[in-house]
Amino acid sequence: MAYINLSLPEFQNMFANEDACLAAIFSARWPRGFVCPKCGHNDGIRLHSRIRIIECSSCHRQTSITSGTLFHRSHLALPLWFLSIYLFAQDKGGVSATRLAQQVGMSYPTAWFVLQRLRIAMQTRDENLTLAGYIELDEAFFGGRRNNKGRRSSPFTGKQTVLVLVESEGKRAGNLVMKAVDSAQYKDLKAVIETKVESEPGGQWFRSDAWGAHHVVMQFGHFIKMEQMSKIELNESLRCVSLAVSHAKRFFKGTYHHFCKIHIQRYLDEFCYRWNRRHLSDQLPMHLLTACVLHGHLCYDGIKMPGESAA
Repeated sequence: MAYINLSLPEFQNMFANEDACLAAIFSARWPRGFVCPKCGHNDGIRLHSRIRIIECSSCHRQTSITSGTLFHRSHLALPLWFLSIYLFAQDKGGVSATRLAQQVGMSYPTAWFVLQRLRIAMQTRDENLTLAGYIELDEAFFGGRRNNKGRRSSPFTGKQTVLVLVESEGKRAGNLVMKAVDSAQYKDLKAVIETKVESEPGGQWFRSDAWGAHHVVMQFGHFIKMEQMSKIELNESLRCVSLAVSHAKRFFKGTYHHFCKIHIQRYLDEFCYRWNRRHLSDQLPMHLLTACVLHGHLCYDGIKMPGESAA
């Protein structure tokens, strides 16, 4: 699939009907032509009576073009799916379920379900992303206003701890990873460092404040420079982390207006996906469309709204 810049009218004209959408899904799924998932034969016949089905010329197995994609078994029309992807990806501030429901004329639960699936596709696309080089490391705390002012308790009580790692390329920020953790303690940081920092070869350089648990990076053969800093010094020395956190909080507050611990990692994944492709912002709808094609089917049971039961 070509990653091209399209205005909204151009996008709607290109994917105006189901046939055009199916052609785009086919192109992303089989860029070198159809391959039968059963026998591996590279030729098939499109059935006229069932436009989503391709029948293998060798074993005659029938394969749906949307099977094995995010669109599988969806009752939502493909042009509406594609329009939702465009509106969601094109707006750098993201789209809430309430707004998407109003824009495309669907119910709130359907819009919520669509957006959650798109965020999971984003997360899966960055699943194997690892950081390398010079990396800034710190924790951020996401949540609403503190209601314990005047009491002898931590200002972070009730807030979600998020580990932030971002590559620093001079004065420019590189790739970003943000992971919600139970605490800023050694054991919680270790799992993130192990999976999200390049270890072959090891020896990445870290910079952080004087939080003792940050020494965990040394366990993996990395190096770290730690020093106690005031808030002003921290914003200067860890400018990439500070920039990422301030943008993320603005992203949360501006689009979603409230804080939800249940799904925070999905929203962090969305923010990181956008951040790591900010130089491709005009092509983001096409990139996200490909991510949806390459992601498997997701059912509602695994993506519940807050407070819903498994029934």
